[in-house]
Amino acid sequence: MRCNLFNSKKGDISQPFIFIFAIVAGALILTFLLWFARGHVRIESLKSSQEAAFYFDETLTLLSAGEDVYKSIDNPLKREYEISCGTLKVEEGKPAKLNSIVFSPKQLSANKLSIYSKSILFPFKIANIYIISDPSKRYLFVYDERTKDLVESFKKDIRVKLPEVFNFQLISKQNLISTLNELTKQQITRFVLFTQLSQQDINKILQKFPTDILLIDYQDGSGNLKFISKTSTADSNFFSLPLLYAAIFSEDQNTYECSKAQLLNRLKLLSKFYSQKASLLNSAFTNCPYPQASGVLNSIDISTLESLKSFRISLEEVNNILAGGNCAPVY
Repeated sequence: MRCNLFNSKKGDISQPFIFIFAIVAGALILTFLLWFARGHVRIESLKSSQEAAFYFDETLTLLSAGEDVYKSIDNPLKREYEISCGTLKVEEGKPAKLNSIVFSPKQLSANKLSIYSKSILFPFKIANIYIISDPSKRYLFVYDERTKDLVESFKKDIRVKLPEVFNFQLISKQNLISTLNELTKQQITRFVLFTQLSQQDINKILQKFPTDILLIDYQDGSGNLKFISKTSTADSNFFSLPLLYAAIFSEDQNTYECSKAQLLNRLKLLSKFYSQKASLLNSAFTNCPYPQASGVLNSIDISTLESLKSFRISLEEVNNILAGGNCAPVY
């Protein structure tokens, strides 16, 4: 016996309409569920990005408890990070304000980020800075006979060494020049020169590699910097060894200067605080040279490297005088 859907009672068309309605309704519901699922995944992705930004900033804050601390941020999925002066953007999330002073490449795309927290002492503690990179970015440190011990200490000396997770290699100036063509097979993010190269050799590097050069004039913990790219050259400086590391892993001179300005503003604020502390101590201990300490602290000049070095030396001297004269030191 053949079953005919439309062969019920004569004139009764309710069953076919119910059948057609069920098909149409089911298709609409399926379409809605697919649309909702796709939208929900996107919303969850954005939510996750904002959560990642919050976790990122919280991690930096926790690291500030130490003077020399390394940590990595691991994600099961590869993430796109954009770090600019004072802000962090993860994936398509809204930019989140960072409360920490960060030096890093602008664009990072990785499952793992390396974070190195270093205290800046000048001579009192100014703040912790955070140097960030990812293992895919590779840096080549070039040295000569004069700077060999310094550069090798970044690998060996526990007092100044960089964590191994930061992807950097050492090469002598002589070997660099002789193997320049072979090095083109490798992906190098930046050439970090602790030596002088001829303009001809610098031009060769810029022509052969899609990268830039950081030229470092190191002198006893401070020095001058020159950021060299295919299109521009920009000067800067560093007044402590951690700031040298910060410059190496910064995107360029502009991003380095922006974060360094945050640090110098903190230095000015703390100098004012210690000056007020010296004035309070002077009211209680009039036989101690606190006015001299206040004078040094109030005269801070952050405009040049030389003025910063002079400030540090003068403040260390007066603080040592206080400590040696049975007076409470300012810091």
